[in-house]
Amino acid sequence: MSSPIVPALPCRIVSIYAEEFHTPLHSPFVTSQGSTSVARAVAVHLTLEDGRTARGESVPVTYVTGETLVTVIEAIERVREILVGQDIYRYRPCLSLIAEALPGMPSARCGLEMAVFAAWSAASGSSLWQILGGAQLSVCSDVTIPIVQNAGELAAAAWELGIDIFKIKVGGGAIEEDYARVAAVREAAPEARLRIDANQAFTPDSAIAFVEKLVAEGAQIELLEQPVPAEDFAGLAEVARRSPVPVFADESCRTPADALRLLDTPVHGFNLKIQKSGIAAVLDIIAIARAADRKLMLGCMLETRYSIAVSLAIACGTGAFDFIDLDSHLLVDETGDIPYFTQTGTCLTLPF
Repeated sequence: MSSPIVPALPCRIVSIYAEEFHTPLHSPFVTSQGSTSVARAVAVHLTLEDGRTARGESVPVTYVTGETLVTVIEAIERVREILVGQDIYRYRPCLSLIAEALPGMPSARCGLEMAVFAAWSAASGSSLWQILGGAQLSVCSDVTIPIVQNAGELAAAAWELGIDIFKIKVGGGAIEEDYARVAAVREAAPEARLRIDANQAFTPDSAIAFVEKLVAEGAQIELLEQPVPAEDFAGLAEVARRSPVPVFADESCRTPADALRLLDTPVHGFNLKIQKSGIAAVLDIIAIARAADRKLMLGCMLETRYSIAVSLAIACGTGAFDFIDLDSHLLVDETGDIPYFTQTGTCLTLPF
């Protein structure tokens, strides 16, 4: 007979604080929603009673979640009082308290959830990858080509490094410029697989016209991401019905409730992001998509390698994702030895 499981002695949270930090980008990152040269984020620092420390990161993007650096820090300060004293071995009650306190602040939740899981991992000797199932050790990710004049040069440089999947940002300007950008990438890497991301910039008709022209020209388009405004579920459904390529919801799929609502449309899949939904909500949406046989992509904001590693643990732990878009670590200019994972060409591998 096996020995009974003996619960670990409690290990309680004794402090949490948040601080803003900035990381420069190698070059400006431009989408239909704007341009930036700096990744702005909030670090969440958690300390346990045994002296162990853990870190989480929140990367709020206002046009996606409505949050700012200021509101995230204020939210974390509010939640601190209810988390201090909680037993880190019982992480599920911690996640529930965070969700109840911050229902409309997914990026703030993400930073706190990330710190809770990191602290639990430090105390237990396990990992998020393990508790999610350890399905695989690596995934293949695309690289994003922003709205820039040298798109072809960027694609050519990436191709030389063994990267053969590109997500091309479009919208926000002249449609001819979008066609030219896609053509430049195709010329630089003619055998590459392409994904088109409009970040809400099209109407249903313009989205269909755009992808139909690309397909007619022989472009290998794997999917079209968020062609219309986030709140336009009817327009998104129309594009999905008419599109010659699969259509994925991004900004339209922020919560599990959004995912359930999208099941009433012909949208082919969802692009999930921990900073857009929170870690616990991402896991809930995975379950919804699997039950409904919808495809999944895992993406990112302008996150550091530390935050990307958490998404990578979710992707590799669950094995649930058909497409991976974890590439912001290539955009941010971090210094020092930053392990967490390795990359060879398109392949991201956890250090196990």
